[in-house]
Amino acid sequence: MAIVIGIYTGKDLEAIQLDGGSAHWKASANSIDEAKYIILMRNHRAPWAVKEGVRHGQAFMMGKISGWTASKEHEGRKVINMSEYALLPDTANFEKAWRKLTNGQRYPLAYITTENLLENIDLDIESLEWSVFEDTSKSKEIISASGEKTCEQNENALSDIIAEAKHMVACVAGIDESKVSIQINF
Repeated sequence: MAIVIGIYTGKDLEAIQLDGGSAHWKASANSIDEAKYIILMRNHRAPWAVKEGVRHGQAFMMGKISGWTASKEHEGRKVINMSEYALLPDTANFEKAWRKLTNGQRYPLAYITTENLLENIDLDIESLEWSVFEDTSKSKEIISASGEKTCEQNENALSDIIAEAKHMVACVAGIDESKVSIQINF
């Protein structure tokens, strides 16, 4: 039984690839690290939501979680990165998946299990056909006209960069993030 992050989103595959993953969520770094998969279900309620092709509440995509990065657009939020994805077929068992898996909770992120997917929407992850996830988000580096790499300015808030660095150091060192401190001297 693996942990799955359920996401209620108005975005489609193209928008998710432009974000570099499912974005911009307030989620615990530890919870994302413990999860193996992500399941996306369509939310039509946002004015910008993609409404064509997938019904409201329908599960439409699974992803294999490869980690997370700090959101460039919203301080304190994260982008859940994927290495692979599988589009789900338009079948009756995936209709109203959000309600079936979360009892219709209002918060658009939920922690569920692979066992829950099998029981409630008859989804066997082992039977999915996976494709490589193409991250089409902007690179974190810009190559200048002279060929030198330069950092993007004002793209990430300093607090997000520090949070991401603390997370990476904690993972590599095998310690809790609360044990990592970063000092900047000017």
